[in-house]
Amino acid sequence: MRLLICGEGEREGWLKRLCLKRGHSLPDHGPWDLAVLPLPRSEITEEWAAQLPRGQKVVCALTKPSFDALAQRRGWRLFRVLEDEAYTQENAYLTAEGALFAAAAHLNRAYQGCRCLVLGYGRIGKELTRLLRCLGAQVTVAARREESRKAAGENSVSMEEIATVLPAMEVIFNTVPAQVLGEDELLLVPAFCPVIELASPPYGLDLDAALRLNVKLFLESGLPGRYCPQSAAEALLRYIEREALKNE
Repeated sequence: MRLLICGEGEREGWLKRLCLKRGHSLPDHGPWDLAVLPLPRSEITEEWAAQLPRGQKVVCALTKPSFDALAQRRGWRLFRVLEDEAYTQENAYLTAEGALFAAAAHLNRAYQGCRCLVLGYGRIGKELTRLLRCLGAQVTVAARREESRKAAGENSVSMEEIATVLPAMEVIFNTVPAQVLGEDELLLVPAFCPVIELASPPYGLDLDAALRLNVKLFLESGLPGRYCPQSAAEALLRYIEREALKNE
C-alpha cells in the first residue's frame, strides 16, 4: 500500500522502516492509500493538508477542534487509533513500562518494597499496578469507583481518602486526566517523592501549586513514542494493517 507518514519523531522513523519491510511504499507524492499523522497529538501542516484529497483515509489520535473541522470540510475518513481496544491495551502496557523507567531515574531505591501510589485504575493504572507488584513494590491504588477498588485488591482507597496515604508514599503515578491532587493534597507529598504525571492536560494535579511547593513533578505524557519507539511503531502498524488498510 502507498502510505504517507507525517512527523519526524523516533516512532515515525521506526514506522517507516517497518512499513518498507512489510512491503508498503512511502512515496513523496500522492495519491496515498493512507496518511498517518503523528501521535499522540495529531496535527497536519498546511502543505500536507493541501495534498490530501477528499475521502482520504487518515490515522490520528488526539486532535484539536480546528483539525476536526478541517477534516470534516475536506471529507477525510478519520481512523482514531485511541478508540481501538486492542491498540489502547498495547499502548497502556508500553506506557506503564515507560513510567517505571521514568520514575526509576528519580528514585533512590529499588522498586522492591517501595511504597507506590497509583492514581486511577483504567487501562494504564491496571498495567502499572500489575508491573509494580511483579517487582515487589507495595502498591496503593486510589480509584473513584468501588468496583475498581475491589478489582485493584489490597491497599485500595477512594479518592477522598488520598490524604491519609500521601505522607507515606515514595513515588506517585497519576493516570487521571482530571485534578485529584490540589494544593491541600500536594502539601502532604514528601519532599523526596517523585510525582510521575502520565495523563494528558488538564492533568491530575494543580500545576501552579506543584511548582510553588517545589513538588518533584515530572510530566511524562506520550511515553511509548519516547521510551520504546520501535515497540510503539509495531503496535501502530498492527492497527494500520488490521483496521485502516483492511478491505483495500
